[in-house]
Amino acid sequence: MTLPVGVGETTARSPLDSPLVPSDDVPADSRPAYPPPRHAMSLLALESEQDLSGDVRGWMPVTRHTAAADGMPRLATVAMLVDALGGLRSITASDPEWAFTADMSIHLLPAGPIEVLQADLHVRRRGRRTLVIEAELLADGERPAGSALLTFAVVPRPEHLVNITIDMTPGRRMMNRNSEHEHLTSDYLDELQLLVTEPGSATIELHPAVCNTVGALHGAVHASLVDEASASLARSLLGRDVVTTDMHLAYLELGRVGPLSATATSVGGPSSDRVSTVVEIRDGNGMLVSYATTEVSGQ
Repeated sequence: MTLPVGVGETTARSPLDSPLVPSDDVPADSRPAYPPPRHAMSLLALESEQDLSGDVRGWMPVTRHTAAADGMPRLATVAMLVDALGGLRSITASDPEWAFTADMSIHLLPAGPIEVLQADLHVRRRGRRTLVIEAELLADGERPAGSALLTFAVVPRPEHLVNITIDMTPGRRMMNRNSEHEHLTSDYLDELQLLVTEPGSATIELHPAVCNTVGALHGAVHASLVDEASASLARSLLGRDVVTTDMHLAYLELGRVGPLSATATSVGGPSSDRVSTVVEIRDGNGMLVSYATTEVSGQ
């Protein structure tokens, strides 16, 4: 599992970057401001808009540094958009309790090339201990581009967040003000320092730009590892450009010990244009921290 990410994961020290605003009588948070410079989320220039009902809409520009071979954004970047917006929506949906991401599913349609990916999030179930949020994905605000589903475990609100109130001011804004001056100048996964060691294997060191507020691997960066491990295996098997179109990712533990490594294994052998995989992510001690299944298509 992972903390609700994106805006919802910002600490109380950064109210301008977050809907979390500390009450006057709450001591200042001594933790470093989050996110740090050139964080995996900030570099994608995500925008969000929350209405008075709590529903959330968000946008992500698609550039040559984030696009897949079909002109759609890479699944790794879609995961960050959905994860960040889901974290934001979970704050009000789980109130007065809190929510931790348990799993994420993403299905992408061949709607590229596109300039902006839009995501509209809605609560589908708020149970006593489970929260389910669906995201509808649109290409340039008009064409269906896929969908996503996030499941959260609802838990008692952590002690350091008990006196935090929610800023529900409507309006469209950057999800993090660092995005105003931080921009991608190279491939997104290269910026994260994610490395492919061999087809089907990817690894990443824990460094501030890929961590959440508790110093573990950010939930959406798990998806980046899954995406690239699966894609590198499929490229090797199919011998051409590929796109990861489907992912179901289950969070099992916090990835606190680096480096973290993803290993993709083909299931049933490749067809002429498609590869199915299972992916395991393990921490530096060899502990299984997340598990995923994917579908990868040749281009």
